[in-house]
Amino acid sequence: MGILTELGVSVLEPLRSIWNGIIQTVPGIVAAIILLIIGYIVALIIAYIVDQVLERIKFDKWVLDKTHAAKTFGKFRLGKFLALITKWYVFILFLPPAAALVRLGSLSNFLMAVAMWIPNVIVAVILAMIGVAFAFYIDNKITETKIKAASILAMIAKIIIYVFTLLIVLDQVGIQVAVAQTSFLIILAGVMLAVAMVIGIGFGLAFRDEAKGIIKQVKKKL
Repeated sequence: MGILTELGVSVLEPLRSIWNGIIQTVPGIVAAIILLIIGYIVALIIAYIVDQVLERIKFDKWVLDKTHAAKTFGKFRLGKFLALITKWYVFILFLPPAAALVRLGSLSNFLMAVAMWIPNVIVAVILAMIGVAFAFYIDNKITETKIKAASILAMIAKIIIYVFTLLIVLDQVGIQVAVAQTSFLIILAGVMLAVAMVIGIGFGLAFRDEAKGIIKQVKKKL
């Protein structure tokens, strides 16, 4: 009889522990779900406000016209995208406190770590979009100068901005790019030196005849 009693206790004790754990966890899960629902509603409201404001100021038209990036982005609505980013960013801000309410130990810590990392990804996406828009803006400004090799200089400028933006984005999401940044700066210095030499030689050849005339006039006066 004593053996059966001990066996029953050894079987029921783990089940009782599991049940108690579930009972203790359920209120936290319910509270977390309620908090996430509230967070999503708040995120929807804020995203709607952002979308309406950007639409009223004609944000899409202004940005695409200024940067001349319409040919690349096409019918992509930047304002809608920023509103979407805003919605999920606000919602994600509610994830850490919701994860803390669940009290699932290491899983809660993991959820909190993910929740704290996702905003970095959102910021990285925004930085990437700004970098692309700025690259198109610089490309357009260089092309408008009508100087010789303007298209080549514009392409070089775009590549430099793209690489620089990529390094910033990778660093933002937590990828170590210190070595790549150093290498890029060295390469950039070399490219700028080469461009300066090409421009200098080009101007020298272009004004060679004028320079000869000026030197002759100076010699006559002497």
